[in-house]
Amino acid sequence: MRLKFSNAAIWKYVVSSIAKIIEEGVFKADAGGLRMRALDSSNTALIDLVIPKESFAEYEVGGEERFGVNFEDFSKILKLASKGDELALETFEGGRLGVTFHGHGTRTFILPNIEVSTVEELSEIELEFPVTARIQPAIFADVLKELEVVGDVVTLESEAGSSKLVLSSSSDVAEAKIELSLEDGSLLEYAASADAKASYSIEYLVEISRISPVAEGLTLSYGPNMPMRLVFDISQGGRLTFYVSPRVE
Repeated sequence: MRLKFSNAAIWKYVVSSIAKIIEEGVFKADAGGLRMRALDSSNTALIDLVIPKESFAEYEVGGEERFGVNFEDFSKILKLASKGDELALETFEGGRLGVTFHGHGTRTFILPNIEVSTVEELSEIELEFPVTARIQPAIFADVLKELEVVGDVVTLESEAGSSKLVLSSSSDVAEAKIELSLEDGSLLEYAASADAKASYSIEYLVEISRISPVAEGLTLSYGPNMPMRLVFDISQGGRLTFYVSPRVE
């Protein structure tokens, strides 16, 4: 297997956001593209990364190939990418993964293959959410940083037919409320078919939002007693999706 991606920085941010949620994972490459799906150890978050074949500058895969990685180690190496670097991923004997940066010189790092004990296929999630919002990723990341100062849980509230999404957090010493709306441009699209209110861990959402600097768009969906779904659009058709379980107080 040999894959080449024109912008290594995108991978740096994608893997950084994943590395804060799960320790290890298995990538599957086939005729359609590259995919990685994994559930974190606490069963709080599910990750689904899809990068179609067309997103790569080079894509050479024989049949179906899998390789496991330790995301902390993978992230450390990807952070070494310089501006303008291309990224090449190549598998070697024994399932080892070669990570090569092409830019000012060629730098190659070899990671051992990780034998992940649980590689069973996770079933697809099909949910109908009463609330869906299209938000600029940077705005969402900024909102989380502000609410994180106040508490460790964020509560989302929506009214049916409204054009406003309310996010709040509280603690023994302070409360905070932030309103995003279509009118002020902080929401790009918004649909609420029913009243909804749900709470989620700010810590998870802050770590997930590490991808924001390179994400081209974010679609957020949620509902009462439902997970939050965050779909980040990546350059050239890629997609990184997170499902985060609600907090039950």
